[in-house]
Amino acid sequence: MKPLCIPLILALLTLAGPARGEGAEQAVVESLHAVLLGCMKEADALGYQGRFERIAANLDETFDLPFMARMALGATWKDLTPQQRADFVALSRRFSASSYAHNFDGYGGERFETLGAEAAARGTIIVKTQLIQPKEKPVRFDYRLRRSADGWRIIDVHLDGMISELTIRRSEYRSLIQREGFPGLVRALEEKIRVYSGGS
Repeated sequence: MKPLCIPLILALLTLAGPARGEGAEQAVVESLHAVLLGCMKEADALGYQGRFERIAANLDETFDLPFMARMALGATWKDLTPQQRADFVALSRRFSASSYAHNFDGYGGERFETLGAEAAARGTIIVKTQLIQPKEKPVRFDYRLRRSADGWRIIDVHLDGMISELTIRRSEYRSLIQREGFPGLVRALEEKIRVYSGGS
């Protein structure tokens, strides 16, 4: 596993579908942790493409990807056509899956712990967890989930209890759009995906 870095480690996954009922939000997070560890342990056998496919195939089941894409783009979202919006959600999905496939490429005895859950603003739930690393300090991950028609879905991840995925992406995306327009943002994400995949 590569060293943890803030913008690249904020899109975890699960093979299980969204859970329902009491404690369902914790079950979503714990199932995704189990699959993430599985990808780490099988990293060599799966290779980048295998890890990517396993992640990408299941992001839809645990994350509210359209919500996250809309929040990350902010005011730009309203200026896009329906097709542009759909394409951007798909691109965001590929970007998240590729960053994890690139970074979670080995196992060194790591494990996740669930620390608890608490109610948050606007009917959301925060599930608090940490990644235990044998030779490093634990890394805190707090997941914000909201209930959708399909069950609880992750809408944000906070690293070390403070750094929000949506806040980071919104800031970076706004800066890119101001400099290069929306097409520039799309090009930048495509290039990141190419780099993560080992392409040249």
